[in-house]
Amino acid sequence: MSETVTYLIKFCGMFFIILLLIFLLAVITPKLASRIDRLISKIVKPKPERVDDNIYKVKSIYDMPEKAENYEKNNDENGELKDGKE
Repeated sequence: MSETVTYLIKFCGMFFIILLLIFLLAVITPKLASRIDRLISKIVKPKPERVDDNIYKVKSIYDMPEKAENYEKNNDENGELKDGKE
């Protein structure tokens, strides 16, 4: 094999290894964060008042965002607010 092909194969191999590491970090990080959150919640006593924790949940980059409950009621067919208020 020529030297150019050898360098091309090494470059492509390193490139795919880097992409694989980025993918694994993107998949593992949310799972690791949720385990740490559970561990911290066991150590620190939860507050007696109920707080909406939906905004604080750990989500993966592959999770679809939840659709707002009142989206259709407050927005027209173009997605703009009907009354002009946020």
